[in-house]
Amino acid sequence: MGRAGFSHCFLHVTDLERTRAFYVDRLGVEVLVEGPGYLRLGGGGGFHIGVEQRAASEVGAPGIELELQVPDVDALASTLRQAGVSVTEPSDQEWGARHAWLHDPDGYRLSIWSPIE
Repeated sequence: MGRAGFSHCFLHVTDLERTRAFYVDRLGVEVLVEGPGYLRLGGGGGFHIGVEQRAASEVGAPGIELELQVPDVDALASTLRQAGVSVTEPSDQEWGARHAWLHDPDGYRLSIWSPIE
């Protein structure tokens, strides 16, 4: 019998269009599937996130942090700040990546990062 492996997860949001604008237009994540009340976002190794619009009572998970690898964390953090998004200053981490942290429109914690070259 083979080993189990993660393929995707779901993110429940209060406003699908706002979430699409944040992840696709601001962060550059690829839209894989789009339909009424649903987005599938992905790129990078086949893992993807299904995004569904739900009631506010079904949104949020304070113990979850999404990790998004980007080509240049410093440039993206600067662009986000100029657009009014609160994002930490990127910093080198001991595990070999440069990270900045922020929250998406529904309050999900997000790390954008690039490998340290």
